[in-house]
This record gives sequence, structure tokens and C-alpha cells, in this order.
Amino acid sequence: MSMDRGTSRREFVERITAGALAIGVGSASFPETANAATLAAKPDDSWLQGIKGNHAQIFDMPKADGGFSLFHVNNYLDTYKGAFGITPPNVLAIVSLYSMTTPMGFNDAMWAKYGFGAATKTFLRGTTTAVTRNAYLTAPAGSQTMGLEGIADIPASATIAALQTRGARFILCNNAFNFWVGRLASGGAGTAADIRAELEKNMIPGVTIVPAMVIAMNQAQAAGATYMYL
Repeated sequence: MSMDRGTSRREFVERITAGALAIGVGSASFPETANAATLAAKPDDSWLQGIKGNHAQIFDMPKADGGFSLFHVNNYLDTYKGAFGITPPNVLAIVSLYSMTTPMGFNDAMWAKYGFGAATKTFLRGTTTAVTRNAYLTAPAGSQTMGLEGIADIPASATIAALQTRGARFILCNNAFNFWVGRLASGGAGTAADIRAELEKNMIPGVTIVPAMVIAMNQAQAAGATYMYL
């Protein structure tokens, strides 16, 4: 029986990535290729601006839970507005992308190419069919919800694009980024350098790469932001 070469490779990459992420970043099997790509310039600290004097919170989000984690961010902004009359920029949400949420920082084309839907177990509502687009970025055309399997069908107002319109800042861990690059390279998706370069070109506008999420958490709280684990 013949098999489409592209489909076969993509399925292999999905399996190896999902298996690797299950054991976590920092394990003994961390690929050597992940260390090859680092931040080429001085870290961008613009995401830290405007925290002092405002109501700011950093959300520790290692997993998406079908969009339920983003719903907490949506609730944070909505409730400050509805109950206290406080709106951006006087209320600020900072959302961390690392571990299993790292792929959320990339566009639909990268989700389709690298099988991020299967790797992160992001399924269409009521199915075990993996999405082929970054469904956390925007809701399907004409839909008021994300349409993802999970605790609940999360409203479109909780998508990344919608939250960004209300001033939410998204930061992506460089260490986690390199880990995913390394696993994809190990799975035969290309060289680490080429994969890294392609993913960087296809990042969601407005997402900032930080050297390490453990450092970003410290920086945010030192600047006056409170902390919430999702």
C-alpha cells in the first residue's frame, strides 16, 4: 500500500513531538540540536513596559485545555471592566507560551505543516480529530466560539487575536522554542537552523520571545505584576 510521503513524515513528527513533550523540557533526552539556536540580539523587554501603577497579572500557561486557560485571561479583563470599570491600559494581562502552549505562538501554516494540532492534542469539538490550524489564534469564520474539544466551548473573545485587541501581551519562551525545534529536527522535519528560521518568520504578530520563562516570571513580578497559574 502506498502512502503520501508528506503525510507519512508529518505523522512521524507528530508522534515524536508528542512523546518528547510528555517527558518535559530539561529531561535527559533533550536534543543537542536545540542548543544550536539562541536569541541573536539583545532580549526585547518591551513587554515589561507599563506594568507599574497598573493592575497587571502574568498568567503561567503551560497547557491550553481546549482554550479554557485563555478563558481565564478573558475573564480577568472582562471582570475588571464590568465590576470595576477598569480597562486597558490600566489593566494588563501577560500570557506565557511555553511547554505545550509553545505552538500557539505560530500561524496556521506552521500548524498545518508540523502537525501541532496532534502534538498538542487540540481536537475539534466533540471529536478526536486534530485541528490543522492555530484555532487558539482566531475562531472559525462565522463562529462565536473556538470550536475545540474541552471543558466547554470557549467564546471567540478568548482567542489570542481578540485578547491582543484588549492589550494582552503574549511572550514565548526561547528555551521551549528551541526544544520544539530540536524535536522536529530529530523527527526528520529539516535542520534545526532552517526550522527555527521558518518558525520565526511565521510567528503571530505581537508575540515576544523571551530568553527563558522562568526569568520572565521573575521579571514580571519584580515589575509589579501578580501571578496566576493556569
